[in-house]
Amino acid sequence: MISFKMNMPFYLMVFYGSFMILAVLVLRWLLKNRLPKFVFPTLWGVILLRLLIPFSLSSPLSLKVPEFATNIPYEAAFAENTNIAEDVIAIQEKDTPPAEGTALSAQSEAVVEDATNINCVIPQEATLSIAYASDPYKQGRNTSIVLFIYFTGALATATILMAQKYRYTRLLKNALLVEHNETINTILREMDMGHILVFTNDEIASPLVCGLLTPRIYLPTRMDFGNITLLRYILRHETMHIRRKDNWLKAVMLLTLPIHWFNPLVWAMSRALASDLEMACDEALLRLYDRDSEAEEHRKGYALSLLTMAITKSRPTLLYSAFSRTEVERRIQGILHYHKPSALLLAFSICLLLGGSVVFATGGQAPFETTLTSYCSSNSCRWGVRVNLARNISLGKNAQDRAERLIFDVMHEDTTNDPDLLKAQLLSALADTFHVERSAFALDISLCLDDRTLYEEYAAWGLVRSNEENDLSLLYNGETIRTFSDEMIGRYMSGPEGAVDLTVERNRLGEIIAVNVFREGDTVYDRRTKQLGQGLQRYAQTAPGDSLETELDTIPITGTADSVTLHNYTVQTK
Repeated sequence: MISFKMNMPFYLMVFYGSFMILAVLVLRWLLKNRLPKFVFPTLWGVILLRLLIPFSLSSPLSLKVPEFATNIPYEAAFAENTNIAEDVIAIQEKDTPPAEGTALSAQSEAVVEDATNINCVIPQEATLSIAYASDPYKQGRNTSIVLFIYFTGALATATILMAQKYRYTRLLKNALLVEHNETINTILREMDMGHILVFTNDEIASPLVCGLLTPRIYLPTRMDFGNITLLRYILRHETMHIRRKDNWLKAVMLLTLPIHWFNPLVWAMSRALASDLEMACDEALLRLYDRDSEAEEHRKGYALSLLTMAITKSRPTLLYSAFSRTEVERRIQGILHYHKPSALLLAFSICLLLGGSVVFATGGQAPFETTLTSYCSSNSCRWGVRVNLARNISLGKNAQDRAERLIFDVMHEDTTNDPDLLKAQLLSALADTFHVERSAFALDISLCLDDRTLYEEYAAWGLVRSNEENDLSLLYNGETIRTFSDEMIGRYMSGPEGAVDLTVERNRLGEIIAVNVFREGDTVYDRRTKQLGQGLQRYAQTAPGDSLETELDTIPITGTADSVTLHNYTVQTK
């Protein structure tokens, strides 16, 4: 399934386009002398579409949206962090209704089945960030400066290119139409290009083609019009540019330069494009002589024409299709060593073009809403599930409700409590239901236990809750716990005082297999004592407006279902 949208942000067009240019430049460096010459102009054309048209094609080949492209506003980020904080502390109270006792969405009653007192897991290396909104005026001012620089550069680039175009257009105004040269007219008719007008001009040093809708051929007055062989090669070369619409591709490249003036890769692409068009034109012309018995002589004669008409001064090669001294030696070597490509090489080139075009066109996608379902949990299963989208696809009406019902159906039928088997079943069911590939879905599966089951497991290992009302702390064989970590369940607690530090280890099925105990004098205990002291000092020195990020197990955390207190900082979670 392919999803097409016109929503690609400009900065992503630049990012994906630059990546594509680099890929083609590397490919060009490795295989330029091995592949047919038409391959690279075609790939450059695909890249130009990526640079100019804000389309977004999502397919199974699409890459993940870059992290820098998924930055979200402060308000959303802060809300997400507070939700994480609520999950981290894993605070549940027995009498709390499901909608309040879980860190799920407002639709939790419909989504979470029998989910009273749910404990939710977080990623292993999760961190808690507290950030303050930056000055919106400063952000707006910075944006204005960037836009001013961009448009100034674009205008300057466009002005320079237009000035060059105007200068060469003025040179061509004094051209004289060649009407009665039977040699030229005969050669053009032989190539079915008799409608093309040919002019001579004493201001130009090399033959060239100018024009898009009505292309014209311009020949320098100094040229030897009596040399019929030379004239034939020149006209065939220029008409080949017209047949291949090379000037159209160059015009698109010229349009791209002012828009992407700041990108050095685009300028490198423009030089490579001009060179590759000439090489492709040379090859296309040589193919016309493949069946001729004098093909070898034609190659030598054509190479000689390049030397004869190569200009001695530089020319903006994107402005016209013309004979040029640029890389003349390399072009001549390519002509003299030209061999008709084999059927296998042609097949490989076509596959490369088709595959490369598909990958380039569908490899990148614009930022999109990744969330498909809310967090789903049932008392019939030890695991909770949230489904996200790996790429931007349309799943039809009521996709979230359909996906959540499917999740619960699979949970009810699952008797293994094996997260890997559960994931495989869910991916297969989602793929069959929505008729897309399994890789389109990203599953977040975490251990999710109600309080009764959780504390029954803890009690079997000597862990019990304090008898004090609303006290969330645990005791280990009667000893006060300072720091506690149950990574798989997503439960982390830390306090300034206590006799032991504990970490709970679980196996792949979520069953407790060990409780590690550390006391004063142990390396782990002493290290955490030092970390806790440093954490206190950092929080005391942090001022509003600063951003603070720290590991969860290094800071004392206490809280209720409505707020989390990190010493003198309080984060409201609801």
